[in-house]
Amino acid sequence: MRSYPMHRRIAAEILINILRIELQAFPQINQAPHMLPLHLHDMETAPDSSRAIMAEMLGHRGELPNLLRILAESPVAIDAYRHLAALLSTSSLTPIEQQIVYVAAAHANQCHYCTVPNPIIGDHPHAGEMAAAIRRGERLDDPRLQALRRFVAAMTEQRGWVAEGQVESFLSAGFTRENLLEVVTGIALVTLSSYANHVFATPVDHLAA
Repeated sequence: MRSYPMHRRIAAEILINILRIELQAFPQINQAPHMLPLHLHDMETAPDSSRAIMAEMLGHRGELPNLLRILAESPVAIDAYRHLAALLSTSSLTPIEQQIVYVAAAHANQCHYCTVPNPIIGDHPHAGEMAAAIRRGERLDDPRLQALRRFVAAMTEQRGWVAEGQVESFLSAGFTRENLLEVVTGIALVTLSSYANHVFATPVDHLAA
């Protein structure tokens, strides 16, 4: 039996433990039912009603992420995603606030795919940095944005049944009742994407969002 130096065995054990921790963070990756075959549609295989939407979405990045290729199976689903994202981009929330809603809700849903800012909604030069901080569980330096991040997480995890104090903290940070309902809209968008990613175990690509 071949033997390996002690330092290599230790390094291998550390790597295995890290991978175990990563998989535990996203249990849905191993628990997805896979009751249906995975269809990653393109412009040739998608239903006719989905193709025009896919062509429009191609304009945002030049190629389609796997999430949209899965949603294309249903013209209703991909159209709902497109419209919710477009509506959120026109909300009274600032571009960075829109991205925080998206990433914080996805993180609360333990979505393995929606881990970076969504290019369809508001763009901001620091969106990627904020998203990385949320994924790492770090506090955001801006008190207002941190209040938003906490409220989005609470709304998502508690299915909207947040305590009065949580709502008051959100409003005290300078947000409005209109903003609150826009947060709900953003969570609806993320729920659509997260649940689709969970049930189909969407393969992660470099466009994951």
